[in-house]
Amino acid sequence: MSKKCPINQMLNVLECGAVLLDTHATVVYANPKYAAMMSLTQGQLQGSCITDYYHSVEDKDIIIKVLELNKPTTVECEFYLPQPDGSELPVLCMGKPVTIDEKVMRLVVVMDITSQKQIHHQVANLSDTIMEQALALKESNDLLEQRVAQRTNELKKANFDAIYMLAVASEAKDESTGQHVRRIQHLAEALALAAGFPRAKAVEIGYSAILHDVGKIHVPDHILKKPGKLDEEEYRIIQVHTISGQTILVDRPFFKMAREIARSHHENWDGSGYPDRLHGENIPIAARIVHLVDVFDALIHPRVYKEAWPIEVAMEEIQKCSGTLFEPKLVATFVELYVQGKLTKKLDELGVVTS
Repeated sequence: MSKKCPINQMLNVLECGAVLLDTHATVVYANPKYAAMMSLTQGQLQGSCITDYYHSVEDKDIIIKVLELNKPTTVECEFYLPQPDGSELPVLCMGKPVTIDEKVMRLVVVMDITSQKQIHHQVANLSDTIMEQALALKESNDLLEQRVAQRTNELKKANFDAIYMLAVASEAKDESTGQHVRRIQHLAEALALAAGFPRAKAVEIGYSAILHDVGKIHVPDHILKKPGKLDEEEYRIIQVHTISGQTILVDRPFFKMAREIARSHHENWDGSGYPDRLHGENIPIAARIVHLVDVFDALIHPRVYKEAWPIEVAMEEIQKCSGTLFEPKLVATFVELYVQGKLTKKLDELGVVTS
């Protein structure tokens, strides 16, 4: 697998360890973080069989369970990474099948939980005196720990699922996707804030917008990268990416807004959009916001079929589409951001040349 493979590039920027395995548990690619966690080099791991690093039958059985490719759902367990000196690094291990170049593989993501294990060990060895003092706070601490544990589990599932989704999305092979989705995230958050949403909700709209085009992994490259106008059949195919995006995003509360955005960010205010021809306030508000900033970002950046538009020309186009493509109130808010200089400032922060 080439070092320039998009999924390799995606795995390289992850903060946790990640390894891509074939059906025989052979390492196809290990990111630098995973190699460091194994205290080996990427070259040493490449082409090796992951089960060879473990010795007990029980451990090999656990690995086989994580690598089961016939299960579409995520497999999760606490495990360890063996070290060359014989020690063990405790990790949270999660595996899920992915398809790359028509080959089914297993993407395994691992997170170092050494610090959590150390905390548990320290608690277990507290002296009787300290434990007696702690009992006075037990009732309130139990409630707090329950809430923290619940929220931690939700975030853990959400973060790992997001990693998987982005890893799968990298198969789209679009070199500008990473920068584009980051701009959409921050522009959507800024517009939501200006429209009066609480900060927490605006932030949620922003990070949910990252996955708005994840369904394009099912669109052939010759259509995505076509320099000319799409014909009727090609346009029909590319429209399906909205439904595919909703399907890809798993049915968990964390992805509820992302699913709405993925399906409905091409619906138009006047009902002329797709895939459901929703109109007006029947379109989810997060999808309305993402639709506007997605079109704006596409206008001010080059595409295979056009040059980048000057920002002032793009703003004129956005205003022309008020009441047809976009909600008039959102357009007015977006224009106000531009007039106040806040939009230009945000674009400058994102590294967009506006002059």
